[in-house]
Amino acid sequence: MKRIYIILLVIIASSLPTAAQQMLVDKGSDSNEIVNLENLKRITFNGTTVNIEQTDGTTSSTAMGEINRIYFGDFSAIDDIKPQSKELISYLSSEAIAINCEAGTIVTIYDVIGSQVTSIRLKSEGGMIGIAHLPKGIYIIKANDRTAKFMKR
Repeated sequence: MKRIYIILLVIIASSLPTAAQQMLVDKGSDSNEIVNLENLKRITFNGTTVNIEQTDGTTSSTAMGEINRIYFGDFSAIDDIKPQSKELISYLSSEAIAINCEAGTIVTIYDVIGSQVTSIRLKSEGGMIGIAHLPKGIYIIKANDRTAKFMKR
């Protein structure tokens, strides 16, 4: 059944308008895969494995059982994550996240597909943001010109 679902998604993807720029393979972990559709050469199935071949010659193979869903859309709504932005987060737990920013900074959190989840203005330097209400998953946090990725477990 999962194989039929994936095949249908691939067929739908081929008829999508040009607004869909990327394919997100949701593996339910921090190893999700985003493929630019302009670089997608083909998707093949080998037994219980899905092979995604790109025009640059790279191929990724994933067991069908590891794939939760495949999304099509534009996942670039969030600015590029800059290497120096790892310092943006100073503390992370399942309840809260501490941000290395000045008081008054607006901090925005996005889910993995780029939808805004929350936005808050820090009341103090190194302020804490509650994340207990967020479901498990991968998130992008943005403050001023800095961004970082974190995973809520």
